Amino acid sequence: MSLFLDTLMTEAIKDPSSLVPYTEEMSQEMDELLEDVSPHKLRGRRN
Repeated sequence: MSLFLDTLMTEAIKDPSSLVPYTEEMSQEMDELLEDVSPHKLRGRRN
């Protein structure tokens, strides 16, 4: 995880214009995607 975050920071410093603000619309889309997912539903699943 640390390597991933380090890479993101490096890229953001190199090209700040590549950053995209997290919007309310993005938040709502994520909420819709996750609305049927709950921890108790996932406990019984096997990967």
